[in-house]
Parts: sequence; structure tokens; C-alpha cells
Amino acid sequence: MINKLKNNSKIKIISLLSAMVLWMYVMAIVDPEETKLFENIPVTITNKNELNERDLVIYPEQELTTNIYVTGKLSNLKKVTKDDINVYGQINNPLEGNNEIYLKVSTSQRVNYDFKNPVMIVTLEKIISEDKSIKVDITGSGKNNVDNIMLQDNIDKVSVSGPRSLVNKVKRVVGTVKVNGELNDFSQSIKLEPVDANGKVVEGIELEKDSVNVNITLLTQKTVPITLKLSDNSESGVNYTMSQNTVTIKGKKDIVDSINDIETQPVKLSEILPGTSKDIYLQVPSGITIETKYITIKKNSEENAVAEYTYTAENIEIRNNTENIDKSKIKFPNSINVSIEYLQSIGSINKDDIKLYIDLNEVSLEDNTCKIKYESIYEIEKINIDPDIVTIEES
Repeated sequence: MINKLKNNSKIKIISLLSAMVLWMYVMAIVDPEETKLFENIPVTITNKNELNERDLVIYPEQELTTNIYVTGKLSNLKKVTKDDINVYGQINNPLEGNNEIYLKVSTSQRVNYDFKNPVMIVTLEKIISEDKSIKVDITGSGKNNVDNIMLQDNIDKVSVSGPRSLVNKVKRVVGTVKVNGELNDFSQSIKLEPVDANGKVVEGIELEKDSVNVNITLLTQKTVPITLKLSDNSESGVNYTMSQNTVTIKGKKDIVDSINDIETQPVKLSEILPGTSKDIYLQVPSGITIETKYITIKKNSEENAVAEYTYTAENIEIRNNTENIDKSKIKFPNSINVSIEYLQSIGSINKDDIKLYIDLNEVSLEDNTCKIKYESIYEIEKINIDPDIVTIEES
């Protein structure tokens, strides 16, 4: 009998239909209650205007969300989405520090709500403003040529504002001036950024001005002769050679204009043996800088010829310009002084016998400079090229 029932497909179908009818009855007539958890529901603060009036802001910034349990008839619960749930609250008597928000709910659906946590804690900070000093940093290959930087309109401070803890982090406001191959004084607009004691930018700060204009005054340069200062004037007829006869000085314009030559420390030529050399330091006036600190004096053991020539940019050959650098990007000195020493037995070496050139395959990656070199069919004992450096402007 049991086996017959198991094999009776009609009875199975009737049982299945009966179960479906019973389930539909329960769902349609009984409609049981269910509870569902909705997570990360946004929370709205209803008295934000009051916070603004008191110059208060939530800091550190946090995402205001909450979790909520929703209970109701299953038919109603199925209709509820996150968009149907509006969670809000206000901060009563807001003050700096921790504040409580008592959460409430409004919805158009016929369901009940229960918060996982009905109270939210937020931290408020006062928005403050303080004046911070402006510091200007200098970068670029020509940074050592800067004499002075003046902020236009005599501005030396700028107001910064933000949450109290952030403003307290700001040590100063910095801007950067880039100086490369400029030859004359110039102006530049620089971006300002608030930084902490370690020079790191403090995010979340507002500046009264995000940029300022600055005037950059460059040092004046001039090439002047080197004068050998003798301890004993009776040695003025001694035959000697200096490693270089000129030097480029750099400083404020009024100081540079007042200098016509640079003297060496006093030297006694009688103490130098013929054919030997001695280093003699230069006497550098106050307010002046030079790259050459000393020169070498050589007491000649035989007669040498000495010649000096002046070259300009047109006299310098450019070699290996494989990157097709525009000649206008190459900043040559206004004039190049070349002094040579050679044996008199050679005869006379003229200016055309010495070819000056630069090799653009040898540009220094550190400061974009290239050395001025020479070549000649004659053997030259000593040569001094001053200045011997050109600057290549960055594209």
C-alpha cells in the first residue's frame, strides 16, 4: 500500500498545491511582522546654520552615518529602501569639544524603527584666523645670483583660517621663486602654501591670499683685473706669470661699481725660486663674492710671451648640438677675457689662432652649465678663460 502511494503522482501534485495555497493564505491574510537592519544611513544635522554662526565645524571630519532596525508587516517592509529613511538630529548648545546628537527618523512607510545606537558623538572645533609670516624659498640654477627678494605692497604676513588644531600646526606660509639664467631684475607671482615646522603642507587651511607678487633683485657681476701686490716695490721688474689676470666679482651694484681691481695678498717674489709656483690669496672686499679664492704666481725661468684677447658670443663655436637647442637658450657672457702664456720661440700667437668652443654633449646635469674650451695649433704653456662657463636655459 505504501509503495503504491509513493508512486502515485496525483497525490504528490495535490500535496504540493495544498502547501502553496497555505503559504499564500498566510502571506495574504496573516502578513507576519519582520525586522531588517539597514546600515550606513546618512545623518543630517538640522542646526548647521547655528554651527556656522558660532564658527564651529566638525573636526576631525567624520562620515555621519548610523545603523537602524526597521520592523513592520512583511508586505510593508518589502517596500522600504534606504532612500525612504531620513535620519536627523541637532546639536543642542554646541560648544568646542564632544557634543551629542540625539537621532530621530522620519519616513513615509508604515513601519517602526529602532536605532542600534540612538546617540551620536561628534567633535566640534572653533574656526579661527591667525596671521602667519611669509617665507620665500629660492630654487633654480641662478639662485646664488639673487641679491634681494621684496614682496610687493610690503606684505610680509597672510591670514590663515581653519579648525583651531589645524591653524596651530601652521608654522609659516611659504612660496618658491625659481631663478635660472635671468640677467636682469624681474618680478614673479608665487603660489603660497601653509606648512608645519617640518615644512609639510597643512591640508584643510584657507589662505587670505593664495599667491603674491615678488620683485627679485639680482647681484651685479663685473670682471676686473687682478693686481699683484708686491711686498717690495724693487721686485717690480722680476719676470713672473699669474695663473689668471682677471676675476669676476659679484655683489650689490653700488659696491661692484666702486671696485676697479682685486689685489692679492702681499707677496715677496724673491722667496719664489725660478721655475716654481706659489699660491697667493686674493683680498676680497666686504660685500663681494668671487669664485676664485687664490691665484698661482710662477717665477719664470725663461722668457715667455704673454698675450690677452677679448672674445664675444659670436666668436664661440657650438659643437654637438644633437638636441637642436635654440641658440637663444644659451646664455653667453657679454665678454670673455683670454690670457695666454707661451714660449717666445713660437713667434706671435694671434687671437685667430685660438678657437673657443662649447660641447653640448658635456652640459652639466646638476646646474645646466657648460664649460668654454679652446683649441689651437700652437702649444700654449698656460691659458686662462674668464668667465669660462655658459648657462643653458631649461625649455
